[in-house]
Amino acid sequence: MSIIDSFDPERESSINLPDVLPKSDITLDVCIINFSYKIMDALIEEGKIEPVEPVIKSVADLYPVYVFSGTKIGIVKTTVGAPMAAGLIEEIGYIFSCSRFVLFGSCGGLDKNIPPEALIVPTHAYRDEGMSYHYAPPADYIELPGHGTVSSILDGLSVPYVTGRTWTTDAFYRETRRNMEMRRSEGCIAVEMEISACQAVADFRGHELYAFLYRADNLDAEVWERSILSSITTERRLAHLYIALEIAKAIGT
Repeated sequence: MSIIDSFDPERESSINLPDVLPKSDITLDVCIINFSYKIMDALIEEGKIEPVEPVIKSVADLYPVYVFSGTKIGIVKTTVGAPMAAGLIEEIGYIFSCSRFVLFGSCGGLDKNIPPEALIVPTHAYRDEGMSYHYAPPADYIELPGHGTVSSILDGLSVPYVTGRTWTTDAFYRETRRNMEMRRSEGCIAVEMEISACQAVADFRGHELYAFLYRADNLDAEVWERSILSSITTERRLAHLYIALEIAKAIGT
């Protein structure tokens, strides 16, 4: 049996969300998923967000959910990787009766013509991870139906961006030249670690996902280029966050 044989359309699992999670009286119209503790620290310090209960817990870490003051828009910081990011969509969707999610973060560029920090709106994601095969029938790619809405909102904000496919992989130390060229030949312009799984979970649960990325490092070179990876300023990170917030406001109405 291969990973591509893992999908079972049966809705009930051995462990179900109500078995392990409390239901909150608080509901969220939209929740933003981000990866930056610097963003969260800045928002908390500026008093722009406040925590809501319950805190999502695991043996490894705590994942507190916050809400922007005076709104029903939540935000959470996830860790890198498909299982945790997609798992939070499961958990927040159930706990806070939330069905819309905005996800943003950095990615590696697969096209040297895309400059550092350029925004990328993924249209499809290559499923080079394991989680999505438990939520969607086997296929090489999964479509992101929210990409048109994201593009339209960015147009309205006069924010430049490019669209294209992304490569979701579990193994960033195994992004080999051959695999990169194969993905490039199929139209992938970025590589990251979460999108395909998050979309598969959203589709399975009847949620909506709206995603955008910004180009950090670059793989389309003779030698890997770190570029702005890990060095982007907090101010620029917050600029991306406020774009995500504008998307959340637009889709939550």
